[in-house]
Order: sequence, then structure tokens, then C-alpha cells
Amino acid sequence: MSTLTLHRTHRRSWELTDGATPRGTLHAGRGLVRAEATTTEGSWALRSQGNRRCRIVAGPAGATAVELEPPLARLAGRDAPAHWSVGRGLRHYRGVLTDGDREISARTVSGRAGTIRVEVAGVPSDLLVVTVCFALLSRRHQDRMRALWIAAITSHGPR
Repeated sequence: MSTLTLHRTHRRSWELTDGATPRGTLHAGRGLVRAEATTTEGSWALRSQGNRRCRIVAGPAGATAVELEPPLARLAGRDAPAHWSVGRGLRHYRGVLTDGDREISARTVSGRAGTIRVEVAGVPSDLLVVTVCFALLSRRHQDRMRALWIAAITSHGPR
């Protein structure tokens, strides 16, 4: 099992590293609805969809290679669906993608803005690892925005 880290490099950019070795980048658009993942394997366009941003669609331009929507994940070239779970704990988000002998377990690090620690079993694609990380970042962003909206709606302003 190997450990990777996705850490923030700029406001909307992250880098996937294996210790000190860079393995890929993630460049997100405004609101973490769309992003582009780039590794040595290529580049994928990522989109988060759905009310709570639980559905992630990823793949090269004009094609879908991965679709993450709990409790299943559809991976291109695989007959059977994989298992995908995403959840929220106290001050962290966690996502686990299991496909046969491959498993990607990602968890946000509390107190460190935009950092995700990823445990990888088997030999999954780095693009798939970045996609799982994007799913957590997008979900966390949506939940934070929802909390701000609720606070703004329920507050009555200064008296």
C-alpha cells in the first residue's frame, strides 16, 4: 500500500505527490464544479453534478472514462461496476473506491487547507486518484457553501 498526498499549490490548483515526486496536477474552475486533471498518462476533464455534488464524471474531452455516483462507480473497460462510497465525519471527508484488487482510500486532512491523504492498494491510474480527490474537494466546497447560505438566510442582520 502506498501513500500519496494532494496538496494545494495555488488558489484553485493542487499537486499529487508521492513523497517529493510530483505525479499529477488538478486545476479547478470556480466553485469546484469543473476541473482538469493532468498526469503523465494524459489529461481528463472532470465535472461534479447533482444536488450534493455526489456524482463525478471524468474522462478525456468528449468521452466518459469514470463515473462516480454512490454506491457504485462505472469505470471504462470494466464489465462489473466498482464500489464507491463518500462520507463525512467530524472535520473530515472520506472517499473509498474499490475495484477488485485495487482500492483508493482518500481522506481530507483537518486543519490543512486543501490537503488530501490518499492510501492506494494495487496499481490504479493516477488520473483515477486525482478524480477521487476532486470528488472530496467538490463535496466539501458544496457543503461549506450550503452552511454559509443557511447562516445568511437565518440571520436577521445587525439590530
